[in-house]
Amino acid sequence: MARVSIDLPENFDFVSETPLLVSHINAGNHLGNDSVITLLNEARARFLVSRQVSESVPAPGLTIVNADLAVNYLSEAFYGESIGMEVSATSFHRCGFDLVYRLSEVESGRVVAIAKTAHLVIDPLAKRAADMPEAVRVALQGA
Repeated sequence: MARVSIDLPENFDFVSETPLLVSHINAGNHLGNDSVITLLNEARARFLVSRQVSESVPAPGLTIVNADLAVNYLSEAFYGESIGMEVSATSFHRCGFDLVYRLSEVESGRVVAIAKTAHLVIDPLAKRAADMPEAVRVALQGA
């Protein structure tokens, strides 16, 4: 099976850091694959807060949902290490955008995982995709 290909930007728009907790570690004594997804969710939340965009109500009557997720696991990470979480918004379209991520061990710079999530703006009452408000697009682009 071919690996998922994830294109990363030259520079990321947002960087945050978090320590690995014992709850992130699996039976193999390293960062669990499920915990990588937890870290991606935390990175997304911090990025959106930094852009003053709410997932639950980015504009009146709308919400943002995940449409897909792709992760390349590149190296192990261990309890007590700090993980740098870099995020950029890319691939804007009428109803959404992608976020790309790079998770790296802070001290060594070792890349632990790269990932991409696709997001759609939806009208939850109509149960369908909706046009992304221009103000949300501008905020995500950091312009």
